[in-house]
Parts: sequence; C-alpha cells; structure tokens
Amino acid sequence: MKKTKHTVALALAAMLACQPLSVYAATFADMNQAPWAGAEASINKAASLGLVVGETRNGKTYFRPRDSVSLSESCQLAYKLLMQTGKAKADDSVTQKWTPIMNAYGIQSWAYPAVSYCLENGILATSNLSGFMKNGSNLPATREQAATILGRALTKGVSSYTANETTTTFKDNSSISTEAKPYVALLKRVGVVNGDDSNKFNPKQTLNRTETAVLVTNLYGVLEKATTPTTPTTPTTPTNPTTSTQKGTVATMTNFYVNLKDSAAYYMLASGGTTITLNGSSATMSDVVKLYKAGTSIDVTLTLDSNLHITKLEATYKETKKTKGSLTKVRYNKTDKEGSITIDKDSTYSFTDKDDVDIRIDKKSYSLKELYDLFTKAEDDKTTIEVEVTLDNKGNLTKITDSTKESSSDSIKGKVSKVNYDKSDKTGYIQLKNKTTKYYIDDTDDVTVKIDNKTKDYKDLYNLYDDGDSTITVTLTLNKKDYVTKITATTSDSDSKDDADGNVAGVTYKEIKDTGTVKIGSKTYDIDDVDDVDISITDGSDKIKTWEDFYNAYKDKKTMNVSATVKNDEVTKITGKVTQAKGELSKLGKNYIKIEGKYSNNTFSYDFDEDNTDNIKVNITNASGVKTLTKLIDWLESGDKLDLVLSLDKNGNITKISGEYK
Repeated sequence: MKKTKHTVALALAAMLACQPLSVYAATFADMNQAPWAGAEASINKAASLGLVVGETRNGKTYFRPRDSVSLSESCQLAYKLLMQTGKAKADDSVTQKWTPIMNAYGIQSWAYPAVSYCLENGILATSNLSGFMKNGSNLPATREQAATILGRALTKGVSSYTANETTTTFKDNSSISTEAKPYVALLKRVGVVNGDDSNKFNPKQTLNRTETAVLVTNLYGVLEKATTPTTPTTPTTPTNPTTSTQKGTVATMTNFYVNLKDSAAYYMLASGGTTITLNGSSATMSDVVKLYKAGTSIDVTLTLDSNLHITKLEATYKETKKTKGSLTKVRYNKTDKEGSITIDKDSTYSFTDKDDVDIRIDKKSYSLKELYDLFTKAEDDKTTIEVEVTLDNKGNLTKITDSTKESSSDSIKGKVSKVNYDKSDKTGYIQLKNKTTKYYIDDTDDVTVKIDNKTKDYKDLYNLYDDGDSTITVTLTLNKKDYVTKITATTSDSDSKDDADGNVAGVTYKEIKDTGTVKIGSKTYDIDDVDDVDISITDGSDKIKTWEDFYNAYKDKKTMNVSATVKNDEVTKITGKVTQAKGELSKLGKNYIKIEGKYSNNTFSYDFDEDNTDNIKVNITNASGVKTLTKLIDWLESGDKLDLVLSLDKNGNITKISGEYK
C-alpha cells in the first residue's frame, strides 16, 4: 500500500490503534470511503461518545468521512466535549443573549447554543463571526482555526492547562498564525496533535470529518482525566490592550449589546465589566436601555478592547418629555402672534417663542396661525386632531406632531396616483390610489428603483408619471421610519381618457388631508390630492377655480353642469358652468343681482341685460303680481328679504328667477 501523509490524524490513529476499540461496532455505511485504513474505529468511538453523528438516507446512516468540518461544527465539537465531560452546562439565557448577534452574522440556528457558549466564554470574539458564513453557507475551518477553538475550550474546561507558549516545534511554525500558536503548542504538549511525516502542521489546510473524529476523541480523554470541573474564568485583560472607539446614535440595544445606526456591527459589553455614564453621571446599562425603550434618541461613545467588546459606554441624550392626546383648544393672538394649545382639556402648553416650535401635521410643516385655522376647521367638521407634544427639560414646548397615521407595513403595494420630486433637495413622495398617506423619500439618490425589471432611478419614475401615458403599479419597501428605500414598479399602457359629463351630484372635501370626492351623474371619483385638479367653472361674473370654492358652491346648492377629464379613473380637470344659483337677495342693481350663499355666506353677482328685463320671467311666492324682472325691480322695497333661485345661460347671465318673499 502506498504510504500517505496525514497532519493530525496519522499520529492520533496510531495512538488509538493501541487501544481496545473492538467494542465499537461499525455503524456507518460509507466507512469504505475513509481516507486511511483503521479510521473506522476512531469514527465509531467518537460516535459512541456522542461527539459526532451521521446522516440517515434511505434507511442507512452515512458519516461522510472525507467532508470538511466547518467553523460552526468546530464550535459544536468544543461545546459537546465540555458538556460530555461535565466541564460546561447548558444555559438558555446565554443563547438568548447572543441570538441577535448570531442572527446578524447569519449563523445557522442549530449552532446557536455552541457558538453562544464560545462567545460568552471568550473562545470566540464577535469579530470572528464574520468568517463563519458566506452567501448563506458555512465556511470550512482550517487546521489552525480548529486547534484554536479546541485549545481554548481545553483551557476553559481545565484551569490547570494554560496556553502561554509563543512557538511550536513544527517545521512550518512560521506559517502558523500568532493567535493560533499557543493553542497548537498546547494540543501537541498534551498529545492531541502531531505533525505529518515531515513534522509539518499544515495550518492553512482544512480538516475532514475523519481527522476531526480522531482529534476530539483524544481530547475527550484529556478532559476526562481532569476529574474536577472548573468554572470558566474570565480572560485577564492584557497590560496594554489594543483599544478603539466608536461613536454614533443607538439603533438597537439590550443589557448585553449595542448596535449603532448605519452599522451592521453589534458591540457586546466586556465580560470583565463596562463603565457606563449617562449625561456625564454614573449609570447602569439598565438605565440607558430604559431610556432607549421609551423612544429616546441616545448618542454614545464606545471604548472597545481588542475583541471589540465595550469597556466604557458614554451615553448622552436631550432630556425631553412627550405627551399624547386630543387637541382640545388652540389660542392664537394675532397682535403678538403668541398663543397656546390644550391637550385633553386639562394640559395647556404656551408658545414662549413661536419660531422654536416645530409643528408637523401629516408630515407638513405648519405655523401657529395655520394650526389654529386647522383646529377651527376640525371643530366645524366635528373631527378630532390627535397630537404628540414634546417638551424640553424646562417644560417648554418644542414640537407638535400629528400622532395619527394610516397603518403601514414594510411593504406597500398599489397603483400610483402621484409622484412628487423636488430636484433641489433630492426629496419626494409617492401617493397611491385610495390612500391618503404620502410615502416619503428622504434622499432620491439612495432609493433603489426598478421599472419593469430594469434598474432605473427616481427621476425616471417621476418622468414616467409626468408623461401620463402609463398606469404605474408599485411595491414600496419602507424602513423603520416609514421612509421609502426601494421601489419596484410595473407599467401598463393606458390611453383611456374619458369625459364625464353631467350635473354635479355630490362633492366632499377633507381639508386636513387635501382629499375629496366628486359625483358626476351616477359615478363617484376619489380625489387623492384636490390641488392636482384643474378647475374652471363659470359662476355668473365669477369663476370657481379651487376645490374649496367648488365644494362651497355645491353646499350652496348651486347646479353645476360640468365636463370632467378622467384618466385611469383619476379626475384631472373639471370645466363647466353654474346653471342655477340659490341664495338670499343681497342687492339688486340696474344690470345685476347679488345673492348670498347660505352655506358659504359669500356674496355672488349675476348679470342681466337691463334692456331685456321684461323678458326675464319671475315667479315669487307671496308676490303673485310680480311676473317679470321689470315688475320685481318696481315692486321691491329696501329691506325686503327674498330667497332666490336664478337660472343662468351659458355665459352666466340670468334668464329666469324664482323664489320666495319672506
């Protein structure tokens, strides 16, 4: 038989061959694939000790003796060795503590107990985890990595074993990393590893499962002989430890770790203790975590040791108080532009300096005057405004925000009704049909955009919307602050332009949200943003140009005959005329009549031809002899009150008058 070289396994297999292994019967179906003769006994012993397991397929158990061993499996072996020899105990709280960290690095859940134990006891540093996985797959362990993990496990399990040598006797000693040398030397000293035929350790090569079975079986014997279990000791801090600092705002934190915004790293508290200050005063981690859970923004400076564990945490925050409730009163003094607000009828907050108060309702900035007007309108509509107020540490009002919003999730889907793009500061928002929420983009350069499976940018999406030739359906991905981070859009060509003609049968207007509806004939259309609708309706000598005037005209019971341009079920333009106006007589002139709307209380003027008053028919209840406008002019006395209905021609001039004399 041709003689082959083995780094660790050859010497160990020889050692085990001298031991009575006949009691371990062959249990694996693929022992014929073992890399050398006699390996079967070592594998079966490791299996009988519960250190290695096989894989069952089609009723047979396979060991896969030539497969490499991963870093996660190396931790699993170290953990099992200590558990099986009574040198370690399972602790679910340790696994729970480290789960967010392991999850962040993609460690598979089956390895959580072992990896968390290694992290907790200094066998691994958090920074080591970055080398465990790649593209979701476990990376293999090199010989020196496995030796380091198992060597550290030995020192944790048996305090009398130390790893203080800085060199080895292997010929390739210079190829072994500085970190691994003490543990390779330790394992050689206790008879766990040996070199190959040339006395080389080959530190960068990987271990297969057969070699590992030999390795852990022999290490089991070393641990078993140390009969007195010892409590794992906390590693001593080097005399001159390598330190570094990290600064930032806390993204997540617990009593065990800190994660900063815009960072994937999780920094653990040092096992030897962490000095903590809060706004310059001594504090506990629980104090800081309590503030974080209350929604306080916390800035930290972290001092880290060579293992990237936190030895000092300096936390600062702006002392604020937040109160939520219903807005029950807004006071505004027009003279000095000062005022106050009242929450839930019993908590009043004054504006000591109006310019220092940030007022945002539905993410729009408001002045105190605008908030006063909004509140007054809400009272008229019998609606409630829910707000959250923020106070500084002196109790002064610093911020008012609308605390109510539509529910959102990480993924929102719908048809686009509007795409907004502010090129100057690279911000924007997207609105979807039948939704009032505006989904904001904090920086258009940072948002990922795909249109019909092609990578685009936000400007392309805006231009597509602005062209108006397609129906755009989007899926929006939102971050924790509800800002859009990703847009996936699909388009479908649409040339559907419909003209909805007829009398206006209904109009609604929600001023707070700038939304509304219009019913033309029998069909109702939702308006996501009333400011986007171009309105031009002739109303006597005036024009209705805004949605608010349009709404008031409908409430004043004016008859409006309109044509609406509708594209993809969205009303973009309304034109037409008022054919009939109702109201109380305000003034009768030589060639005009002014009436006052009963809802709006606004006065409107309607013309007539003063040379044609005999032909304008009049029908006034309680004024039976008045049949023409000429007669009405002669009959009417100052102070008389009439409710009038004016019929108008296409130019807005009066053609017929009816009404009631009071």
